[in-house]
Parts: sequence; C-alpha cells; structure tokens
Amino acid sequence: MTFKEITERFAHSESGSDSFKLFFKEAFELMKADPDNAGLYFVVGVAAQTYVIKYEDQAVDPEFADRAKATLEGFNRRLLDALDMEPLARLRVLGEVAVEYEWEVDAF
Repeated sequence: MTFKEITERFAHSESGSDSFKLFFKEAFELMKADPDNAGLYFVVGVAAQTYVIKYEDQAVDPEFADRAKATLEGFNRRLLDALDMEPLARLRVLGEVAVEYEWEVDAF
C-alpha cells in the first residue's frame, strides 16, 4: 500500500467518519512501512483521527463533512507532491501543513 493509493481511496470515499477512520488507520500503518516519511503520514493521520474522535457518534451536517474531507484531501495532495521532493523541501511542506492544520483548521 502506498500513500498515493490511500489518498485516492479517501478521495473517492464518502465524507463520513468511516472514511476518515480507514484513512488514519492506513496512514498509521504506512508509517511502519515507510519510516523515512512517517512524519508526513502522521500529520494527516492525526487530523483524520481527530475528526473521528470528535464526530464519529454525532450527526454531522453533510456540507461540514464535505468541507472537512476537502481540507484533508488538500493536505494529502500537498504531501503527495512533497514525496517527490528533496528531503529538505519535503520537510518544509510537512511543516507548512502542520502549521496550517494547527492554526487555521478549527473543524477537526
């Protein structure tokens, strides 16, 4: 399983918490298989896991769920692109995604 496969499966899935749950589990598993890039998978895995923790047992407005999914898909695209970059550039993108998630995303 690759990060590209995981992100494509997530992109083609519904916006419900089950999709976020599968995504974070696969991202965390990928950390073990690709430790050189584990930080990238960890950041988006934690974001997806947080969504599940907050909203798994709640009725969520479909528009809200779609926006949250789109946010995570945006992070995934950026990190997927970063995998083709040199290590220093990859680390920079990881930092940008982490900062954006922490300081600009308040939904999950």
